[in-house]
Amino acid sequence: MLFRFMGASSRSFGFVRPASHRVSFRTNHGWPPPQGCPIPTDDSGGVPTAAWVRSAPTPMQTTDEHDGSSVGKAEDAQTVEEREEQFRTLAENIPGVATYLDRLIADDPGHSIPLYISPQVEQMLGYPLSEWLDESELWLRILHPEDRDRLVAADESARKNLQALSEEYRLLHRDGHVVWVSEKSAVVPDVSTGTLYWQGVMVDITKRKRAEEAMAASELKFRTLFDAAAIGVFTLALDGRITEANATIEWLGRYEEGDLSGLPLADLVDPDDEEILDELAELRAGHRDRCRAEHRFRRKDGSFLWCRTVVTLVRGPDLQPLYAMGMLEDFSARKLVEDELLHRAVHDALTGLPNRQLLLDRLAMALARTAREPSVGATLVFLDLDDFKDVNDSFGHGAGDELLIQVAERLSAAVRPTDTVARYGGDEFVVIFVGDVLKPGDARLFAQRLAEELKEPFTIAGRRVTTTASLGVAICADGNARPEDVIREADAAMYRAKLAGRDRIEFSGSLGPSAEPLSR
Repeated sequence: MLFRFMGASSRSFGFVRPASHRVSFRTNHGWPPPQGCPIPTDDSGGVPTAAWVRSAPTPMQTTDEHDGSSVGKAEDAQTVEEREEQFRTLAENIPGVATYLDRLIADDPGHSIPLYISPQVEQMLGYPLSEWLDESELWLRILHPEDRDRLVAADESARKNLQALSEEYRLLHRDGHVVWVSEKSAVVPDVSTGTLYWQGVMVDITKRKRAEEAMAASELKFRTLFDAAAIGVFTLALDGRITEANATIEWLGRYEEGDLSGLPLADLVDPDDEEILDELAELRAGHRDRCRAEHRFRRKDGSFLWCRTVVTLVRGPDLQPLYAMGMLEDFSARKLVEDELLHRAVHDALTGLPNRQLLLDRLAMALARTAREPSVGATLVFLDLDDFKDVNDSFGHGAGDELLIQVAERLSAAVRPTDTVARYGGDEFVVIFVGDVLKPGDARLFAQRLAEELKEPFTIAGRRVTTTASLGVAICADGNARPEDVIREADAAMYRAKLAGRDRIEFSGSLGPSAEPLSR
């Protein structure tokens, strides 16, 4: 409410509506007191009442001279008290929040006299209200030593320069534990008296700080593991590009620091390793949470090393994909050992040719192909060296082994890379040819070529050694035949060749419409 004192009695204006109208009256008794004066009001349907007002009058003057009047602001004191009570109720019932009010010392604004502090401070810091109001230096006394110099300087500067203060710092609870608070305070002037007050609020942020400290500790732990891990660690954006890679993965790939950032992970995977590429695409789309695979990792120089990679999708609180994290382990040495063990398991130790187990697997695949493709047939040649025992007896078992090695080399050189030459056992070899269905005449030419390769003399321990072979041939255009049956028929044909005088070729007659006996 704005009012003007004009020197008349209160009856000169009748009544005043609360807190919204301009009021004019004159008084001959000086300015109204700062604490307020009664003004008649009509708040009850026309019944005159009185309310106290607070004023801070300002003298009025015309262009000529001061006319003795004054304009000031007035509030219904009852309304002010209600508002103050509402504010106090609110301020004193917010858990973990303490409000306070100090009066600054006029000639030393850096210091103040405590006037009020809300009761939550006792629960927050353990000190009763009486200590806060009686001991002006309590706040300074319980400041954490590591924060004291900074906070004292900031507090004094804000008070002296009448500036706001916003700080986060530590206080020591009465029982000794640390309480983190966020303080926001400012100078509040009383325009009617010129008194300066320091008003502020302290919020207990200990839980938030503990969470931040835990997060920082977790981040430090993660960063330490990330940087020092003995395996490659990387983060992957949803577009498939590497966003961060540790030193180990750079070292494994012979990349410089930062080279991998921004590169698509797919560019570092051998194109033939489709499994991990397909799984990565599903993971980035959110259709799976993890993928793992063994694949070849491309180095900067273009070479590859074998590695095991596990990539895990990271989702947000709404379960939407955010990014992915991956771990890459070099297992090239282990892969070599595994490959060697696998090779030994399915290959002949002496000649390096596929052994009987791998032969059966290859023959099964060949027969499956003939079942799918009617124009494709499988031809199997079962070969046994003639008089191999004589070589062993004459030159020793070492010479016999050397002869087997050279026979394996000649047979391998006589066929296509897609054909299979296997050592069946002892001095027995098997050759699988997969291609167009062979007629007996074509199959004979194929078998004769193998036999001719073996007729050339061998050099064993500095001596020339000659040998011949007996061959049994099975032509199979029926993909439903079993591998064991095909081998048994070819083996039987080979024995017939031996019985017929050796150095001969015999055909099986029961494995296809084109099969017919043929000897040489």
